[in-house]
Amino acid sequence: MKRQSGTLNSSSGALRRASRLAAVQALYQLTLSSTDENDDEVEDTIIEFLTHRPGAELPEDAYAEFDDDLFSDLVRGTRRHHTKLVKILDNVLPMRWNFSRLDRILAEILGCAAYEMNHRPDVPVAVIINEYIEITKAFYAGNEGGFINGVLQEVAQKLRAEEVLEHRNERAKSS
Repeated sequence: MKRQSGTLNSSSGALRRASRLAAVQALYQLTLSSTDENDDEVEDTIIEFLTHRPGAELPEDAYAEFDDDLFSDLVRGTRRHHTKLVKILDNVLPMRWNFSRLDRILAEILGCAAYEMNHRPDVPVAVIINEYIEITKAFYAGNEGGFINGVLQEVAQKLRAEEVLEHRNERAKSS
């Protein structure tokens, strides 16, 4: 079941952001409904989202089109590498926090972003951080975006330090 990954009116950036948002929603759904990392549940959730969500219009909501491949990779990868991602995040979270104490949506946002930083070198760190800050704003109206930014900056420094330094140098030159 391969579906077109967008419409002529959808920019690739908008499709990718919608893919990330849908991945966070799917991961949250999986967290609420499962007790282990069951591959069948992951695949069923991916199929459900790909079948019923993209472009669907319900009386109370409308779902954006998204990139099937990116969405599926983010959901599968974040679940498959969950234990490693939790360790990465626990190493950078503030002292009084650990991954298990986080609000579930914040945890899924951070997990998905950490997966992307660790396994998607084709996506620049700055893009990943910005995208997940914007996704956070879709769920929260407070300072959570700043929290996500701070944690992801630390994750980026640990996982892609060379890229972070290069980006800082480029920004310094352009100032």
